[in-house]
Amino acid sequence: MDIKQSFRESFIFNFLLLIKNLAEGSFLFNIGKGKSGSTETTKIKYKTWVNSSLVYKILMKIDNGITKFYKFLYRSVVNSRIYNIFHFDKPNSSQEKDAGLKDKDTSKKPVLENSKLYNLLKAITIRGILIGLTIGYIFVNFIIRRIGLPALIGSIWDEVLLLLLFIYAIYIRIKNDGDISYNFTPMGLPLALYIILGISHVMLIAPNKSIAIEGFRAVFQQVLWYFPIAQLVRKSEDTEKIMNSMVGMGLFLGLHSVYQYIAKVPMPGNWVDVTENVRTRAFSIVGSPNILGALFVLFLPMAISMVLTSEDKKAKNFYRISILFMLLGLFFTLSRGAWLAFAFSIFIFIIVYNPKLLLPFMFLGGVFILSGGTMSQRLLFMLSPSYMAKSSKAGRLYRWSVGIDKWKRNKFLGLGLGRFGGAVAMNNQLSPFYLDNYYLKTLTEMGIYGILGLAFVIIYFIISSSRIIKAQVDNKKKILAMGLFSGAIGVLAQNFVENIFEVPAMAIYVWIVMALINTLAPSEKDFIK
Repeated sequence: MDIKQSFRESFIFNFLLLIKNLAEGSFLFNIGKGKSGSTETTKIKYKTWVNSSLVYKILMKIDNGITKFYKFLYRSVVNSRIYNIFHFDKPNSSQEKDAGLKDKDTSKKPVLENSKLYNLLKAITIRGILIGLTIGYIFVNFIIRRIGLPALIGSIWDEVLLLLLFIYAIYIRIKNDGDISYNFTPMGLPLALYIILGISHVMLIAPNKSIAIEGFRAVFQQVLWYFPIAQLVRKSEDTEKIMNSMVGMGLFLGLHSVYQYIAKVPMPGNWVDVTENVRTRAFSIVGSPNILGALFVLFLPMAISMVLTSEDKKAKNFYRISILFMLLGLFFTLSRGAWLAFAFSIFIFIIVYNPKLLLPFMFLGGVFILSGGTMSQRLLFMLSPSYMAKSSKAGRLYRWSVGIDKWKRNKFLGLGLGRFGGAVAMNNQLSPFYLDNYYLKTLTEMGIYGILGLAFVIIYFIISSSRIIKAQVDNKKKILAMGLFSGAIGVLAQNFVENIFEVPAMAIYVWIVMALINTLAPSEKDFIK
């Protein structure tokens, strides 16, 4: 039987298809099919519920009103006396001629203006700085905490940055006389509904308001990063630059991880089972092998997609070196969850890119597992009766059973945000451990109400990304979208065995990737080529 046919006949595929059909047929998210035989339908096959959803139509009308307000603000400022005092318009050439002014010879520019440093400084923009700080979150966070800034700055810098991103996105629209419309994306509405669901959950069940609000911030504040990035990054060229930056970050982390493993840098935590003889695990500047592994899971498919699409030999070599050191870094984290998540992400990538590569991939995976090294032993140990017994008594399986028992107390709404299995619960002495399963943690704290909301977001992410990949006729954009999608899917899969989204950087990076995929959606000019 063909691999693609097997996948299409699987339970998971048909379940996702059912959700898609229900969404498309609903009152809120109905996607218009368009008139048969119309020019628009034949030209552009890619459609989302942004095109014809009732909710989106209402939001667009509201945005038209906001645009008029931005135009009013712009003209009020430009026509103000204060603005005209400080703003001097240069006379045009005809005015200069009438005034009898001679044109100056501009053919010779100062040496400074011809220098690379000048051109580099000229290229730096506020938008570039803000996006750069966002993409470099893990490095910025590490530096801020290392240089000994006050605890207050260390705890709020990312919130200040998020606020600046929103302010700048609004400023750009005002500056352009309201001519830049809001970028409505397919994922925008599901994420907005998910945030509203979180707010309503705090109102419905919050035994302790301060803990509930803290728990809400830990989960939903990270989702907000999607929105300003979706407004500030709209071109596929900008997405490529960001992907290059992320691959560069991955290369640095890979090199540092290799150094740590070779130098046997002491581990700052108890990250191995008592029965295992493991001296060190790579953690780099991230501080946790599992989170470092998740970063590699996210970045590696990007690097693979870049090496497949790049035509420059030097760039290809850079991507190949990056892939090599990220793979080594991933292995040296000794994170079983990250290995399995990476295998799953590459499986998804191969299924979409070329199913014929699946057999060689499975062969390499089998060789890795049966190689007998430290890394393969950690994987095989998971299948041993000893691991099952220990895990059921005081390990991951035990924690999962406790979480399920807690959830049974209130199946629909759960215990309340911030009350079990996560960082907020640990900090407030409400939980003795992390649940090591973000989805179970969500179910325990938010019940069926919350887990359905999260499932809706993830399912629509899969649906919208699949549409972009399937409809794209530009092969380069298609492969880049596959790299972003499979990396994000890998991290989402890793959440089944770890609380990856408990670390703000990881959640932020995934929401950013979801925003970037929109820039690779097929456009009319892709079909005209």
